[in-house]
Amino acid sequence: MFGLFAVSLLGAFEIALPSGLLTSLDRVSRRDGYLGTLFMGLTFALTSFACVGPFVGSLLAASVQTPGSRTLLGMVSFSAGLSSPFFFLAAFPSYLKKLPKSGQWMMRVKVVMGFVLLAAMLKYLSNVDQVLQLGILNRERILAAWLVLFSLAGFYLLGLLRLGGVSSDERLGVGRLVVASLFLTFACSLASGISGSGLGELEAWLPPPLSNAGPSRGAESLTWLKNQYQEALEQAHRQNKSVLVNFTGYACTNCHWMKANMFTQPEVAAEMRNFVLLDLYTDGSDAASVRNQEIQSTKYGTIAIPFYAIVDPDGNTVGTFPGLTRDATEWLTFLKSGILQATDFSARSPFRLAAIAPVAREVEE
Repeated sequence: MFGLFAVSLLGAFEIALPSGLLTSLDRVSRRDGYLGTLFMGLTFALTSFACVGPFVGSLLAASVQTPGSRTLLGMVSFSAGLSSPFFFLAAFPSYLKKLPKSGQWMMRVKVVMGFVLLAAMLKYLSNVDQVLQLGILNRERILAAWLVLFSLAGFYLLGLLRLGGVSSDERLGVGRLVVASLFLTFACSLASGISGSGLGELEAWLPPPLSNAGPSRGAESLTWLKNQYQEALEQAHRQNKSVLVNFTGYACTNCHWMKANMFTQPEVAAEMRNFVLLDLYTDGSDAASVRNQEIQSTKYGTIAIPFYAIVDPDGNTVGTFPGLTRDATEWLTFLKSGILQATDFSARSPFRLAAIAPVAREVEE
């Protein structure tokens, strides 16, 4: 759907409803009373479908990935944005004369949004790729594709790419120059991500790096077991540690953000080395994901991700932490309190109390 709407915005074809249907609705809308007003609104909605369809359709498609309040907020924002000009122009009709005239700028908006939707299409395709574990649309390839798409949008606005909305003899305005510069600057910043540098907030929307050449920044020594629950408990017994279980997902944006931006902070990475680290993926198409989701649902009564749990080597839950946090202090408190509570099983396991004592004093203070 993203790709279909994107090529439509780029001018490959026009999404439109049959003219006969629109004519019949227009005839009914000319009647007096509430029915005529209702059909007038319906006619307007259908005639504007070619313009708003790609945006609303993309929003509805995204709602499948992120159900909940975000979809409602998106539709409310769209409806408010669509209706507010009519409300204010009805209240202040004199402003009708000051509205910008339709023209080439509308075509430019369509073409630029076409490039943006193509980038969004690749993001959601990468989700599918990660869930199926195909390894085709990895982090480097997504960044390379985005670099090309956003560069093309900038070149188009500068008049270097011949598409509808920009003519060769048209003067380059300041506004168009600024927007083109922003697109090209963003595209250039993506190049640093391809070479291994971290991209901050953008990392949440990208597949994880394939190796330590990615944006690790201090987390390179963190070793995660994958879908090996029993093996993690056995290793915890051997190393006298607790297990930090990360219920995560291949296509989970918040999960990627935590690993790229929270776990890479030096003080956080240092604290997490006191645990056996375990990733349990719950959104894959394999048997391991089904088993991991059942473990999470049975033990903790939720399948929301990310979800973190500290368990002792006997499998007893010491503490839990649901969701994402941007507060490093909050996350460190969770880790340290988990180590403190883990002393409860010291009678059954040769846990290193000498290593816990400084942490216990810090948490108590």
